[in-house]
Amino acid sequence: MRSFGATHVGLVRKINEDSFYCQEKYEYSKPYICMIADGMGGHNAGEVASTMAVTEVKGFLKKAIKNSVGYGIEDYENLVREAFLFANKCIYNSSMKNKERLGMGTTLTLALIVENNLIIGHVGDSRMYIIKNGCLSKVTEDHSYVAELIKNGTIKPEEANHHPQKNLITRALGTSRTIEVDVKKIAIENGDFILMCTDGLSNMLSDDEILSTATSEREIQSVCHELVDKANLNGGLDNVTVIVIEVELGGEDNDR
Repeated sequence: MRSFGATHVGLVRKINEDSFYCQEKYEYSKPYICMIADGMGGHNAGEVASTMAVTEVKGFLKKAIKNSVGYGIEDYENLVREAFLFANKCIYNSSMKNKERLGMGTTLTLALIVENNLIIGHVGDSRMYIIKNGCLSKVTEDHSYVAELIKNGTIKPEEANHHPQKNLITRALGTSRTIEVDVKKIAIENGDFILMCTDGLSNMLSDDEILSTATSEREIQSVCHELVDKANLNGGLDNVTVIVIEVELGGEDNDR
């Protein structure tokens, strides 16, 4: 298992409010973690929220995994949900104690890989894709106003990028006491690629452009940098962060 992440402030924003984490070492049968977050809020509070989400979830999972002997997949799924709820509480409480952070929140999309199982935790409109046999599939659902409009047939998918409220998200960590977390499991196999990104990429590049870039580069580091560069070439209207995980199950430890 190898992963790499890249982030850039973009060409318009002054502060990078994205955060990400890629686990450096992989050992087969032991959990492997990557996550990505896109913060929001005034007074640079978005940066605080996304950093808190990544830090708190990572700490929660690392501590719990030390005592995970005998865990089944459902136990790991429950653990992911609990980690999100814990981070939500931490961010919300912080916003209540500091008026400059009031209302801050963040997306969070997490990949927890155990053997050939990918457990996904997701809140917000950052995305996770799977590239399998040259095909790109989105495996998360955007929690956004525009996504709801598409779902109920009010607008067509091709109209989404031009909608005036395309950046309005309907679910975020830290904005309320309670949060609904999407958690699901899918099977992965050697040769698959997992691509995670903030909307600074998905709003700047189409799925076809993401796929063609990801499959034209041999190294995951090059894929990440090329995608970030293309997002900026297309306008760079937002912070952009990309993680690519190359699935190599059962191999030796790999450095990020």
